[in-house]
Amino acid sequence: MRAPLRLGIVGLGYMGSLHLEKALAHPSIQVTALYDTDEATKERLRARGLPVVESYEALLDAVEAVIIASPTATHFSYAELALRARKHLLIEKPVTTSLEELNKLIFLWEEAGTVAIAGHIERFNPAFQALLPYAKRFTLFHFERVAPWTPRGSDASAVMDLLIHDLDLFWALTEGHLSDVRAGAYRIQTSQADSIQVWIDLVDGRAASFLVSRVAPYKRRRLTAHGAGLWAEADLLHRSVALWEASNPSAPAEFSPLPVEVAPGDALSAELEHFLHCISEQRSSTLSLEHVYSVMVWAQQVESLSERHLFFTR
Repeated sequence: MRAPLRLGIVGLGYMGSLHLEKALAHPSIQVTALYDTDEATKERLRARGLPVVESYEALLDAVEAVIIASPTATHFSYAELALRARKHLLIEKPVTTSLEELNKLIFLWEEAGTVAIAGHIERFNPAFQALLPYAKRFTLFHFERVAPWTPRGSDASAVMDLLIHDLDLFWALTEGHLSDVRAGAYRIQTSQADSIQVWIDLVDGRAASFLVSRVAPYKRRRLTAHGAGLWAEADLLHRSVALWEASNPSAPAEFSPLPVEVAPGDALSAELEHFLHCISEQRSSTLSLEHVYSVMVWAQQVESLSERHLFFTR
């Protein structure tokens, strides 16, 4: 029987705290080191009797694997040191702030021979997982991800904070190659894009539209898709899926409901299990740094377009 994986977490803010609770409850994990630069956070963790360390180097000395949940701007430096120390990595999205940094991490990861995956949690959303087997039947997609304003995540534009989730889902559904990208954006609350609309065409004719905003009056995460006599709507927030199939090929406008089962469970636990499985089985992941490179390319293109087509309103 394998000994529990010695795990460290850097960055114990909102996402880091969620990762911590899942890890503490997992029988195959021993949380052996926690590191944060905020003194109040460290005191709170110490008060719970948790293993807080005073430096990131001390964390690396104590662990086999690291979850990086610190602010995005710090991801590269933490990941670089971890890979040079040959540690397994789960890095919260976005992995880095630039393609140059991501390329460097891919090179280090290939040298290290460890597991390194991106924390694109929506891949493990039960509603998305239920839709995934039908991916080849869809041609047109629409993604909507909007939420009321919160300072969390505002150190990046809405492209890297929100849209990157749906770009990743679109890539997972299609693994397509870009033909054209168009975007418009509004700066409302921050100095960067807060609301964005994007249109993407793939070379094979499939296409998607995206609407993201972090200044909406309500919260919604929705994916609709159709094509080949099939229509689908997935509520990623409430984890439900509805499917309709054309009842008669000669009358494709007539649809009948198609049964679909959404498995129970939560995405963060599934992501952690995937990370552990890749480590224990020494297998590659569809969320490896290499696999998410295409998503970062898309995000960088949209970021560039949104900066050129950025409007201000208040």
